[in-house]
Amino acid sequence: MNYYETLLIIHPALEAGRLKDIILSIEENLKKEKASMLSIDLWGKKRLAYLIEKQKFGTYVKLQFSGQGDCVKKIEMSLEHNSNVLSYLTTIIAKSDISDQTINLDDQIAGQSRETLTPEENKSSEKQMESDESENTEEKSDLEVEKTNENEKISEESVEE
Repeated sequence: MNYYETLLIIHPALEAGRLKDIILSIEENLKKEKASMLSIDLWGKKRLAYLIEKQKFGTYVKLQFSGQGDCVKKIEMSLEHNSNVLSYLTTIIAKSDISDQTINLDDQIAGQSRETLTPEENKSSEKQMESDESENTEEKSDLEVEKTNENEKISEESVEE
């Protein structure tokens, strides 16, 4: 029996109930393949390093399970066909790397809501959103300046003719 860890990036727009349904369906697929779930760790919504399917954010979930080698291929096939899973990565791990699950899935999902964040985390997430908006505004203003310059050149050329 081997031990595996799968890191999932799930679509950020999903509500808590739908997120739980996806995780439970993956757990059922593991049971069908005679694998056993060892731990589920919900990391929450995080900013992605690059866009995946036009998404800037994703909900990260780490699953650890044990099973035979052929079960991984079938589990990955089901993840590939799930449109809510943006990306995934499965790696083999040692038994000593297995983390203990101290909080059940419902409490993890409830704990990820915006209301439970500390004031510092709320401020940092708001600042991040503001900086994203300002970047977009700066890009738009740069484009507007370029268009204005192009229009001035065109109008000067037409006046000279």
